[in-house]
Amino acid sequence: MRKKLLVFWSWSDFKDVYQTAFLHHPDYGIELVSSSGEKREQISYPRLFQLRRRVAAGEFNLIIANSIMRSPYPRNKGWATTASHMIRYLTYQHRRLDTWWAPWVAAAGGRKTPLAIIDARDSHYVYPWDWPLLKASHLYFKRDLMALPLRAVQPLLDYLGEKRLKPHVDKLRPMSLGLQEERIASSARPVRERDIDIFMSGGDNLLRKMVREKCQALTQRYKIFINTGLLPFAEYQEMLQRSKLVICVESWGGETWRQYEVAAAGAVPLMSWPYTLVHEPLEPDRHAIYFSYIGDHFERQVEQALSDPERLQKMSDEARAFVLARKNRRRLVNHVVETTLAAFGNRA
Repeated sequence: MRKKLLVFWSWSDFKDVYQTAFLHHPDYGIELVSSSGEKREQISYPRLFQLRRRVAAGEFNLIIANSIMRSPYPRNKGWATTASHMIRYLTYQHRRLDTWWAPWVAAAGGRKTPLAIIDARDSHYVYPWDWPLLKASHLYFKRDLMALPLRAVQPLLDYLGEKRLKPHVDKLRPMSLGLQEERIASSARPVRERDIDIFMSGGDNLLRKMVREKCQALTQRYKIFINTGLLPFAEYQEMLQRSKLVICVESWGGETWRQYEVAAAGAVPLMSWPYTLVHEPLEPDRHAIYFSYIGDHFERQVEQALSDPERLQKMSDEARAFVLARKNRRRLVNHVVETTLAAFGNRA
């Protein structure tokens, strides 16, 4: 019998995340609450009370919600702005709150129905407006989660104090990005057929400038292609197939879409050491080459990697297999569901 999930999902990443991960999932019966869904899936006050009655009756196995994108009580906005938000979002715009209602609906089930949060924002903090979610949840899955849990909730720590917050910190779990199927390469060329040693693409920031300068100093020894803008997707995919190493400069915390696109295409990601936690990360010297910005470590890692084509081919094969098996979005949804239900069962 399929598990029944009640999913509150705000407009953020609705198409890219909700529709690819949850919609038509073969293992779950999904009921959606979202302002981005069809009219019947949007919030109304009668529907909210009906959902509370159904949750109280134990109709759902699990409730899932993503981050709060709209709140009637914004922090640090002043009383006039807060009053304006409250009146607007609790009356004629109440359908836009979607995820904000999840703790209130979940509370009707007492301890019978767990609540799991998926915070896929690309910052590594849990913010004050997400406090209702953290407080009500059984587990809180956070992308780019800081390795020190209290550092991850620093904005909340300043707002609430350690005594109120500490009992909930153990709920934090690292989450990962999941690739859209259309961005996963259907095949991968052997390393021996790749004519570019190092490929780097993307916008500009301080870290990318540092790595670009290191690459430019190696152009006499290796074939390097550097693109400072955005390539058309088909051209970008072709460059991944031609490249042995592809530089994946860290984003907010270390994990980027690029590293999984690269690995899926059979190139080996060349990455700086992350400072955040990731669920099932690419492993050093197995799926990716990791480097430090200190001294000439980058140059030494490049030389070692390119001097051993057999090792590079083995890493290419393992990295592609790893991403295909573990980094699709439905598998990550399964991880959230299974982990939460297991923790809930153990706690019960």
